[in-house]
Amino acid sequence: MKGTDTMPLFFLTPDNCEFAKRAMRARLPMVKSAHLTEALAAALDFRTHAALLAAVKLSDPRRPVLVQADPARLSGRLQQLGYESVDSSGLVEIVRSPDMPVNAWREFRNGDRAANDRWYRECQRRDIPNVYIRLRTKYAELSWDCISIDPSGEDHVREDRGSALVEVMFKQYQALAKGDPTKSEFFGSAFIGSIERLSPPVAREIADDFFMRLYMPMVQRAAA
Repeated sequence: MKGTDTMPLFFLTPDNCEFAKRAMRARLPMVKSAHLTEALAAALDFRTHAALLAAVKLSDPRRPVLVQADPARLSGRLQQLGYESVDSSGLVEIVRSPDMPVNAWREFRNGDRAANDRWYRECQRRDIPNVYIRLRTKYAELSWDCISIDPSGEDHVREDRGSALVEVMFKQYQALAKGDPTKSEFFGSAFIGSIERLSPPVAREIADDFFMRLYMPMVQRAAA
């Protein structure tokens, strides 16, 4: 059973689920459609596809539920259904695809100003932190900026709460970048910042972690 430790972020929306199913069918044509939908539900930490559909239905379109997609759970469920040695690592690429209807963050080539501007406008429209990766020749730069969110939702990235949050973010960066061959540098605060000279895989892991930390307090506030 092949897989990966990476667990990318996934917004529970009807369009995202449909996109993931189509992409998985293309990659795993030997798996029956019904089995594939059950395996996707397992990857998103639901016991059944029916439970996933119920959660999607209840998810607020303005603040959709954010979960992690686990390739190991996907391949484990397929193994239970009789499929041996399924390579589930493609799930990570599917979830992080720029074609995924609702992303947590985006990556684009350094200098692609049009892509940068489009993503910023989308973040403003969705009222989410602007987290993105710029890909350079050898390295990647991860940036985050909370200017895209409504000022009423900024409490967790300002003053004392912001100071506490950036300490956590810095420690997570150190943990996730440990062993990365690049000599990266962390700049900024919880509100705005960047990490230069990361390897692309590590930049993606940190992007998931930072987006979750910047976004979830907004969800909790909205639910209070």
